[in-house]
Amino acid sequence: MAEALIYTNHGRNPRTFGALAVALLLLSGLYAIGTMTWILVLLFIFAVPALFDVLLNPVSTFEMTDDILRWKSPTQTAELGIDKILQARFDTRLDVSVRVSLTLVDGSKLRIPQDVLPPHNRLEAAFKARGIKVERHHFRVI
Repeated sequence: MAEALIYTNHGRNPRTFGALAVALLLLSGLYAIGTMTWILVLLFIFAVPALFDVLLNPVSTFEMTDDILRWKSPTQTAELGIDKILQARFDTRLDVSVRVSLTLVDGSKLRIPQDVLPPHNRLEAAFKARGIKVERHHFRVI
């Protein structure tokens, strides 16, 4: 019997505040040296997702027990029996993020949303503890 893996991710966290602060410092520095307003607005677009996370504080949860795997995010909710999972595939992307896809017993594939994923080392250990085969693929473009 493996230990349950429970993970909660809040949009309003120190990393998001830090990214937003760096973006605002960069934009104010560019404004101070006289950068055109349309360029500043264009660059600010990249900070909008972090701003939404700070303002709305979306909460995502992930839970894996010996019997069930479930997650809930602002856009998606899923629940799946552990016995229906054939293997888990961990893909490391060029931006060093890790995507996790599950291959089910019936041959279909299911991608776990990025915003609910616990740290990949803990997730990989949890899958292995439940006897689920894990594949790792590093730096794939697609």
